[in-house]
Amino acid sequence: MSSHFHSLSVKELKRETAKTVSIGFEIPENLTSEFRYEAGQYLTLKATINGEEVRRSYSISSYGDEALQVSCKMIDGGKMSTYLVNELGVGDKVEVMPPMGNFTLKSTDQPLVLFAAGSGVTPIFSILKKSLKEGNNSIKLFYGNRNEDEVIFKAALEQLKAEYSDRLLVQQFLSSNGERLDADRVQSLVAGLPESNYFVCGPEGMIAAVKDGLEKSNIAAGNINIEYFASPKAEKKAVETVISGEVNEIIAELDGERHNITLKPGESILDAANRIGIDPPFSCQSGVCTTCRCKVLSGEVEMENNFGLGEDEVEEGYRLSCISKPTSAGVVISWDED
Repeated sequence: MSSHFHSLSVKELKRETAKTVSIGFEIPENLTSEFRYEAGQYLTLKATINGEEVRRSYSISSYGDEALQVSCKMIDGGKMSTYLVNELGVGDKVEVMPPMGNFTLKSTDQPLVLFAAGSGVTPIFSILKKSLKEGNNSIKLFYGNRNEDEVIFKAALEQLKAEYSDRLLVQQFLSSNGERLDADRVQSLVAGLPESNYFVCGPEGMIAAVKDGLEKSNIAAGNINIEYFASPKAEKKAVETVISGEVNEIIAELDGERHNITLKPGESILDAANRIGIDPPFSCQSGVCTTCRCKVLSGEVEMENNFGLGEDEVEEGYRLSCISKPTSAGVVISWDED
């Protein structure tokens, strides 16, 4: 089923750091079920800024009975983040797509080890609260920042540490003090831990270092869950698309309707769909957030890379349309599949 934007009112704004704000939304009663979410998921926001439509995805930092909330850190040159942090006010309307994402906690039975850096703590914070409230497992959070002033959710984390002192360990690492979550440190942190579930979110370099440390510690790949905030710098796989005959002609389903699309040279499926104005769901356009996920119903479609979908999703025929192109004739894809 495809997702659509809904106009939501800003219920609350909370300044977490000088450059980070948490945004709480008012959910109308008729949208309650549509905006039900799992810890670790994200929302896609849309706004018109200086005449330009901008879409960005932000992770949900709330959980349970808390008002639905995302947290946004302003980045240099970031159009949406600058708008949200500096200009958005309580009572303003924001176009919001229902929750999406697979960076979620399936069980609270196993011990939980969380690695975060910077704003990567946002989905981690939601997962942490879910595990504390619903499980009785031990939880360790290793959280890196440049300095103490940039620690997001600082007061809330201190409160949780005090409330769950028997289960929760929070350890901060500040690069200004020479403390970094490099591979060697990660190995020392997880040495001797019982079999655990690992969740990792942060900048690309931090993720690579943590992943390296976990792999060197012989942590099973199935126990490592990673969320990228931006597309990692990886060599893109060339997708051979012959722009002749029928290979570039596809059928796309959206909202129960079928559309004939002819891709131009170099276009992704999403690019072509947007060009003809059918407006499928999308956000990052870099193969990370999975908002543009579609299912291949027939034919062959290949992605340039894959940092967003699980292996099981790919096997089931799902592709990220922003980085996908047809590689055979007779391709039919659908944005309406769950």
